[in-house]
Amino acid sequence: MVGSYHADCLINTPVLPNWGDDLRPDSVRTVPGGKGLNQAVTLARAGAHVWAVGVLGADPVGSSLLATLAAEGIDVTTIARHPTVPTPVCLVFTAPDGRNAFVWRVPDEYAITPEVITQAEKAVRGADAVLLTFEVPEAISRISEIARAAGTQVIVNPAPRPADRRELDAVRWDLVDVLIPNEAEARALLPDDHPARDGPAERLAEAVGRTLAIPLVCVTLAERGCAVYDGATTRAYPAHATEAIDTTGASDAFTAVFSACHLAKADQADAVDQAQSAAALTITRPGAYDALPTRADLARDAVGQAPPRAVTPTGP
Repeated sequence: MVGSYHADCLINTPVLPNWGDDLRPDSVRTVPGGKGLNQAVTLARAGAHVWAVGVLGADPVGSSLLATLAAEGIDVTTIARHPTVPTPVCLVFTAPDGRNAFVWRVPDEYAITPEVITQAEKAVRGADAVLLTFEVPEAISRISEIARAAGTQVIVNPAPRPADRRELDAVRWDLVDVLIPNEAEARALLPDDHPARDGPAERLAEAVGRTLAIPLVCVTLAERGCAVYDGATTRAYPAHATEAIDTTGASDAFTAVFSACHLAKADQADAVDQAQSAAALTITRPGAYDALPTRADLARDAVGQAPPRAVTPTGP
């Protein structure tokens, strides 16, 4: 699991602060965070053996996060420690209706350097798959090359969406086996002049798959479910009905469970159903790490949902 590992400062508040405000939120607390960490934890709870690849500071926050990962059964020998730069903290503002806003930055010193990749190379070569987020765009192509040479599947969750189009264009998409973006990320992956860029959301999975030549694309559409393109057919799946308290970790739970089911060769509909169940459960709890499905949650049978409906192909 290649991504960011940092602390989240969770702030529950009905309003966002303006300059000069003295905001008194409903609550403030700090928990383990980062898309890499959330997905690694969920994968481990789903029964996978996980190597965490990333950078932490050699400070008390970094040591605490390292202990959290180890306690989840995650192999942390592939985590590098930066001797002088503190472990990052992401501010997560959450409104009573579940909406959220983020303030974060991963310092340049926390980039996945060639040295970090070398340290993780043995794990990448020995794994069934490597899962990468766009928290570390500089590492995606090189790690994908190592994985492809070893026969290791490459799964990319292109989140958070890069502000610079050049980061997207620099990725070796031809090495990616599975792509799991949300709607905004999927639209950003298409060229500006692509007809599907501003078209119906359920067409995005096929458009991205065909454009980037990726054999399996699952586009998550929040409360509208998701659409999956498998190289031949697109199917739209409805979301599980639930009332959202906090949507912060939902995409991480979905991505990890969908990836685990895919690697276990589960039927597509079953993989989506279990991933939707994990995401639906996550948004009924406050926070991200604290809201992730437990091992007991993931061990339960998925709740049956409405069957998918076919989406008419749009052609090459």
